[in-house]
Amino acid sequence: MVRYKKLTIPFKILAVSFLVNLLWEFIAEFSALVYNTNAFALLFQEVSAYIFQSIIFYYLFKDSALKKIALFSIFFVVIFAIINGIFLQTPYSSFPTYVYLLTNGLSVLFCLFFFKQMLQYPLVIDITKQSVFWFNIAILLFSATMFFNMGLTNYYARHKWGKDIIFYLWCCNQPLLIILLGVSLLIDNRKVRTQNGQ
Repeated sequence: MVRYKKLTIPFKILAVSFLVNLLWEFIAEFSALVYNTNAFALLFQEVSAYIFQSIIFYYLFKDSALKKIALFSIFFVVIFAIINGIFLQTPYSSFPTYVYLLTNGLSVLFCLFFFKQMLQYPLVIDITKQSVFWFNIAILLFSATMFFNMGLTNYYARHKWGKDIIFYLWCCNQPLLIILLGVSLLIDNRKVRTQNGQ
């Protein structure tokens, strides 16, 4: 937040998403303590994280069709999350694994499209100094590796699996995501021409 004024529009949105996600983390922990489940909070956390991510990709994409797809996907995910929460995986009985599968799958696709765009429109700036590169790497690594892990959350809960390899994979991926997104925020600068054209 200290660098907020120096950030380009997509990374201003990313900075705000950190605060919103932190709020949802607190709500999820409180819900787990009071109601013995945080599935309801996790549903809202996942949907809000995806909304922020899609808006960021909207600003990063150059292709107008991809921009429209990024925006349309928000409405699709929200409607799917509502249907899922009412008919398929009610928040007080199970985790929103279908929503995780959908959002992580779409995130991977957006990342791949953005890497394609980076190849089509290369910059003279070293790739490791491009904030968009670190953002894209963070989202791709997390979404691709956590796809099945998040999707199998209900299976783990039903079979009373505890702190096994899957749990530790999540514990490693979450800090890695935060670190890489933090790097992207630290090196982003609106004075430097980036992929988003800001």
